[in-house]
Amino acid sequence: MAQKMTTTKPDDDRAVPDFGKMYHVKGVISLPSYEIEEPFEAWYDFEENRSRIDYYNGTTRTFLIGNDLDYGAIYQIKPVLPPSVIKCFQLKGTKEEPIRPQSAMPDVQGFEFEKMEDCKGVQCEVWKTVTEAGHKKNTYRLWVTRPEGNYAPATPHRFEMEGFNTLLDSHNDKYSIEYSDFCTQSEPDVFTPPAGFTCEEFPDPPEERQILANPIQDYVSTNPVSHAHRMFGPFKEKFNRQYKSEEEHEKREINFVHTLRFVHSRNRVGLSFSLGINDRSDWSRAEKRKYC
Repeated sequence: MAQKMTTTKPDDDRAVPDFGKMYHVKGVISLPSYEIEEPFEAWYDFEENRSRIDYYNGTTRTFLIGNDLDYGAIYQIKPVLPPSVIKCFQLKGTKEEPIRPQSAMPDVQGFEFEKMEDCKGVQCEVWKTVTEAGHKKNTYRLWVTRPEGNYAPATPHRFEMEGFNTLLDSHNDKYSIEYSDFCTQSEPDVFTPPAGFTCEEFPDPPEERQILANPIQDYVSTNPVSHAHRMFGPFKEKFNRQYKSEEEHEKREINFVHTLRFVHSRNRVGLSFSLGINDRSDWSRAEKRKYC
């Protein structure tokens, strides 16, 4: 599917924000479609080719070690049923798709300065980019400050995506990340996965493993066709879905993406039960409430 990128014209000649090669930051991922607010804490070390992101106050911990094994590896430590059992899952990199450290902020190449705006009492630069693929048109905005000047690392405050479907002529997707406690230092020992675990592969289906292993990747990516969108094809095949029109297909796809995000987020909490994708995963929330 063809993809194109458009950007707004900058108002002045500002340097694109840079977050440095090492940092520690906290944040909250907000998913309005299901009233989800998921806290995380991230450590990033570009020079040593490693990163770590914890979700729900360390309930699920994800280590991305680019120098491990032949092409890097992701290790995820998380509770599984029964809730008292902690397991390690591993995803190995390949020559075609090596594991790289995962940033908690978007890659701002392609963003352009839009305006200055108040950010909870602080004047923030707002940077924007728009990507399109098929009927999907996503607008991404990043709010940052530069406390130490234009050539020092920027401090992230907020990242937001708003999706518009040109076929349905409606805004039908939105999420945001609020950042806090950003600093350009990180303790080396936080990148070492805990010892004593025998790691196993992520469960099937194989096409879901990347999004399970590296959840934040979809949220900070500016690709309008995310891993969550790519999961819609296997879902349709498994449940023999055939929609009456292209408009219905578009609506069902976004319902599915929202459901998948909700399922994965809830399963990172460490509840006494787990959620999964079923034959109602392309239903709207209103349809699900009627069924119940």
